[in-house]
Amino acid sequence: MSLPVFRHTISKFKELFTKNLDNATILIKYDPMLAYLLYKEVSKSSNKTEITSFLQMLNYLGTRRIEQIILDRDLFLDNEDLPIWVYGILSAEVSSLLAAKFSHIHRDEAFFAGLMPCLGLLFMLNEFPVYRSIIQFLIKVPIEDRVFLEKQIFGTNHLDTLKRNIIYTPFKDVVNILNKIFSDDGSKHIKAFVSVRGSSLQSFFDLALLADVSTYGAQALMFPSVFDNRELFLELAKKYFRIKESDSLEILQNAMDRLLDIAREFNVFEEIQLSTEKVFKLRKFKFESKNPVFANMLKQLFEENANDRNIYIYGERSVGRRLLAAVLYTADDNPRKDKPYVMIFCDMEPESLEEEFFGVKDGYLGKKGMQGVLKHADGGTLVIKNFSRMPKDFQDKLQKALQNKRFYRVGDISPTEFPDIKFIFIDRDDVRIKSAKGEFSETLIKLLNPFFFRIFPLRERREDIFYIANEIVNKYNLNIQDKLEQPAIVEKLKTEQFPENLRDLKRFLFLLYIQRLIKS
Repeated sequence: MSLPVFRHTISKFKELFTKNLDNATILIKYDPMLAYLLYKEVSKSSNKTEITSFLQMLNYLGTRRIEQIILDRDLFLDNEDLPIWVYGILSAEVSSLLAAKFSHIHRDEAFFAGLMPCLGLLFMLNEFPVYRSIIQFLIKVPIEDRVFLEKQIFGTNHLDTLKRNIIYTPFKDVVNILNKIFSDDGSKHIKAFVSVRGSSLQSFFDLALLADVSTYGAQALMFPSVFDNRELFLELAKKYFRIKESDSLEILQNAMDRLLDIAREFNVFEEIQLSTEKVFKLRKFKFESKNPVFANMLKQLFEENANDRNIYIYGERSVGRRLLAAVLYTADDNPRKDKPYVMIFCDMEPESLEEEFFGVKDGYLGKKGMQGVLKHADGGTLVIKNFSRMPKDFQDKLQKALQNKRFYRVGDISPTEFPDIKFIFIDRDDVRIKSAKGEFSETLIKLLNPFFFRIFPLRERREDIFYIANEIVNKYNLNIQDKLEQPAIVEKLKTEQFPENLRDLKRFLFLLYIQRLIKS
């Protein structure tokens, strides 16, 4: 069965093989399916020879065999399919740039890992021709949502297709891990793999994580209006690989620059119409409610925010905590709206948290100096996620730093003045409950003195469901406004519990849209 390649890449390769063979070998990894075919060819014939880079692949196969693989292609994706190519190349470049921040992953292996979600889409397209009608929508949504939607429609998903097609190590093992991380019901299981750290499986696990996080990076660049893409990329890069926010933003810019350079090489630059202008600036979003009680609560929250008060936002999964924090930061009356906006996550070991928070003196225990998020957020806003999970030892250190108005970088004997910072805390739980049980420092909470705000789940503000549904429809350009007026859909929106809140509502709407696309 013929596998789809992009016409603009293959045309360029055919041209280069007659003029500039060296340039052809440099560019050859920039067609996802061709990269897969080269990997497959090498893997099935190299036996135990260790080949980790595309250059080694090319040297092993030789130019005549590579040219023959290219000439054998007869199923092409054209300019209308360019968004799929952009998604794949951006993901691969982001993955490669992330891998450059830690030493044990070869950058070409990381590049191929970044291509895998795109490859899964192309394999699905090859198995199900009707998939063409939905593929450009699916590149907008996270892997877990994509797996859920594909399973509902086709009874299989793009990770399954990777498992059927990628049968050689090391990426066979990476695909197996991806299939365990993402289950058919659209849930994601990362914590179950914590035990592989330090084991022989760590590289495979890290490649699987790169495949996941790099897709958010690509989506952040392609679809900046979808707030979660950018924030989740920054969050997961830090959570998975301890890459700080400023470095992650630089990675996004560099990935876009690389894509644009490659697009020029393949003569599709004019068709791409992307830039890095919106990478660094946090867009302005809104957070409103049609529920009178919740709307009044929001009004008070924004008043406290305008008065520069620390804010503690909590609520169930997928109720919009991260979005609300960004809305507060970008509010016109926020006195710090033009100052830094930095995020840190508390669910890490105390030693790492201390380094991330306070920084490290240059040369201490051979470590490269780092300023820490307190320094980076000076004058602006520091968003702390999972505050209630902050380790007890670190609670005491932060409390002491707040009381003394100074702190010590790790390994430093000279104190640093505590900066002028506004805190926004994002959490699932109300930390006051843990404090009442003696599980969290009451003194620390009093020192921070945040305004506590609980976001109601959808089932407690049903007036908002139709409003939010319309916002989702507009944001993702879902052509289903008429369906939202159908009695059965109206009844569903009125009565469904949506236990995972916005996540469940989005998936319900996405499924309606996909069903329409397939039938049209």
